[in-house]
Amino acid sequence: MNIRPTLTKITRNPFLHGLLLLFFISCAGCGGPDKTEVLNIRLEGAPNNLNPFLTSSGYNLYVCNQMFQTLGNLDPKTLEMKPLLAKSIPEVRNVTEGPYKGSLAYDFEIQEAAKWDNGTPVTAQDILFTMKLMFHPGLPTQNWATYYQALQNIEVDPANPKKFTAYYKEYYMLALESMCQFFVYPAYNYDPNNRLTNIPLTRFLDKSKAAELTADINVKIFTDEFSQPKFAYEPASVTGSGPYRLESLNDQSAVLVKKTGWWGDEAAAETPLLAVYPEKLVYKVVKDEPLTENMLRNGELDIVTGLDAARFVQLKSDATLTSKYDFITNGSIQYARWMFNLRNPKLADARVRRALAQVIDYDYALKTVLQGMAQPIVGPVNPAKSYYAGNIKPYTMNIAAARQLLAEAGWADSNNDGIVDKMINNRRTDLSIDVLVPISNKINSALAASLSETALQAGVKINVIGVDFNKISNDTKEGKYESAFLGAQLFPGLVELYSRFHSASLTPAGDNRSGFANARADSLIMAIRTTPDEAVRKALYLQAQQILHDEVPEVPLFAPLQRIIVANKFDYVLTANRPGYYEQMFKLK
Repeated sequence: MNIRPTLTKITRNPFLHGLLLLFFISCAGCGGPDKTEVLNIRLEGAPNNLNPFLTSSGYNLYVCNQMFQTLGNLDPKTLEMKPLLAKSIPEVRNVTEGPYKGSLAYDFEIQEAAKWDNGTPVTAQDILFTMKLMFHPGLPTQNWATYYQALQNIEVDPANPKKFTAYYKEYYMLALESMCQFFVYPAYNYDPNNRLTNIPLTRFLDKSKAAELTADINVKIFTDEFSQPKFAYEPASVTGSGPYRLESLNDQSAVLVKKTGWWGDEAAAETPLLAVYPEKLVYKVVKDEPLTENMLRNGELDIVTGLDAARFVQLKSDATLTSKYDFITNGSIQYARWMFNLRNPKLADARVRRALAQVIDYDYALKTVLQGMAQPIVGPVNPAKSYYAGNIKPYTMNIAAARQLLAEAGWADSNNDGIVDKMINNRRTDLSIDVLVPISNKINSALAASLSETALQAGVKINVIGVDFNKISNDTKEGKYESAFLGAQLFPGLVELYSRFHSASLTPAGDNRSGFANARADSLIMAIRTTPDEAVRKALYLQAQQILHDEVPEVPLFAPLQRIIVANKFDYVLTANRPGYYEQMFKLK
């Protein structure tokens, strides 16, 4: 990832999704007062579940990021892992003796001052509890477990409850990053009856014992207890070791208040990533862009992202607004995609998907809809990476080629109604494709409207269905869709393809929402994960990207620049990663 240092402010890397990932930095040297009373942030969609392991919505995770913490995260300037809950970031250690001889080990120690809201210390037992959540057979948390398949065990130091060692049976390219970047839950709050306490982590890690665990009465009861709605939105029940507590949550806003006497305030001198300034964070759900503009003009918002590119350019030319706000375009590590459900018989043939990839007016999207603030992309790898498949030519609009591919796949307009059709299960079926589009995203809406026109030229009917982002996230997770416009992250480090493209990650257990299953891709993805040699891994990445390009489980549309509006009364932190800012670090000048 390239963090562009040409901005007039400091840059930031916040939480990533997925696996979903977090990024924190120091604001050492920032001038002005140490307190910002209230920071008002626009969200395009409503957060509705603040139990982070039970949600994949970015809006939920943005808010959770301020209440839950991780062991460590990346500094946005150097992209090196820095400590947060941990005292330091460990080096990998080769185990030469004992029961884990031949394994790789990481030795962690949690900060002495780290404590929960009830005053008890954060300990390695909380790490064990959180890891059990990821591998719990009764919970939909397997997206997280994907990153820990090589984990053998976690052992607590008998002499120090804040020390623990994570053992890995083999090399995994994201072993350290994954150990540093999961939300740590307080066991006392989420398992007050100690139902998981006496069950060893190794039982959860052993897939052969999953059936036994499912039958365990304590595991069964815990499933229901952990899934209670109170852990999703009740202020008294949503809690972590982070600087903020939940004050209120509804479909219009989420309000977080800084904790009195939070442990990180004193520790921030030695661990700069713990520095926090705003006393209150108010996330305002504003889907309507004209209303967002009015709120900007009235000074009711301090941070705005996601505005339509044309409106962003228009507002940027308004002297009244530029006197109060900075308008910033920043690189991003995300991309827009048109995702297909390959389990649908209309979309099962790769030739159909390649045809659909060529009915999109990319020039219109890039030059008109996005006002030039985006670049083409060929897949789920950041173009700045050395292993990006620059040799692959991005799809372009080619109606003739699309028609030819559809004909080869057996689609023809048999009744001369302008839509190609085919016999599927002894029934004539039109090639009519539903596309779920977030109603709050004007760029996707404009692109979908264009798609519905250009696709007709190839005999394809596109039905644009505008729905709430959270519904798109849930429906695609459950396979209840034909196709959807849904953004995705470009991980700043080594890209983990397993969770989204390996057949073992099919939803609902994993995050392979397209239903993509390809034996060669599976083999390459597994090799990528366990190959330490950079040159060999690059070759594997290139082959995997070629397969994804040819098979088209999704059409990569473009990698947009972020469009961020920030009240210029603040010193602030920006990032290439979504949502584009680090609200904890905002400080009045």
